[in-house]
Amino acid sequence: MNYIGNSNVISKKYLYFRTEATDANDDAAGDSALFPASSLTGMQPTSDTALTLYFKSMLRGSGNEGAADAVASLDNNDSVIVTIPANTHLIAMTAIVKAINTGASLIVVANDDSGGTEYLSESGITACGTISVAAIYAN
Repeated sequence: MNYIGNSNVISKKYLYFRTEATDANDDAAGDSALFPASSLTGMQPTSDTALTLYFKSMLRGSGNEGAADAVASLDNNDSVIVTIPANTHLIAMTAIVKAINTGASLIVVANDDSGGTEYLSESGITACGTISVAAIYAN
């Protein structure tokens, strides 16, 4: 017999990124971001030392824009670029997927805070690059 309880609840996972080193300056779009792991749509190498993670946009239309607008707004995506040692993309991707599947609810992927940098264990990530949050789709 199956019971609904804490062991059957799928916990939400979140991925944290911070590119701003100074605490007082973490106050604008692109300084830091927290994405639901469920919004991760893919990852790809974008240079020998860069891995770009793509997410469903966190700024979505209301759904009242009409069919054409609703479809077009799906083209928006957010992204985060992380720095890795040359040509170690698979190692970083594997570590990120492993953390999502087995890690805590809050997964710090890349935190450049000068008060205590933190990077995902076994990923090789050495810095957080650009955090891009796409503008909401508008016609």
